Amino acid sequence: MAFTRKQAEETFENFLMIMDDQLENLKGTAEKNQITLDYSLRDLENLEKLFDIVSQDLPKDELSKMVVFFARYLGELMINRNGGKWTIPLDNEKNINFNTPVITGHSPIDGLEFAPISTMRAYALRRKKGTLRRSYDANVNPIAVDIDHLIEE
Repeated sequence: MAFTRKQAEETFENFLMIMDDQLENLKGTAEKNQITLDYSLRDLENLEKLFDIVSQDLPKDELSKMVVFFARYLGELMINRNGGKWTIPLDNEKNINFNTPVITGHSPIDGLEFAPISTMRAYALRRKKGTLRRSYDANVNPIAVDIDHLIEE
């Protein structure tokens, strides 16, 4: 099936429409596992811990769904603590986040995209503790990289 902007926008609207129910389900899952999710920075480690618990022995297709389930909360954590909103980049097919929900407006750098789904996917693949914290920090306090020395005359 070919990509259409209209279909992508409808899928994104659906993503947003079911957000509240998904967040409530995740909080309920956390409570059942004696983990508190309260939009504090502790949640970055708590999300990793909870993800490890609930994703044990999941088949690959279920793991992908779980990544998106957790990414919703990660994105809302960013918004709750730093502002911003969910958007979907559809203007540039070369954008690494093309047609994937991201958070924008959370940083003083205009146009910076925080990609919670990619961040959760990275955690799911490697299970390296602190992945969510490092991604969050890099997006809240980005460090400029000086590339002037790479310019050729």
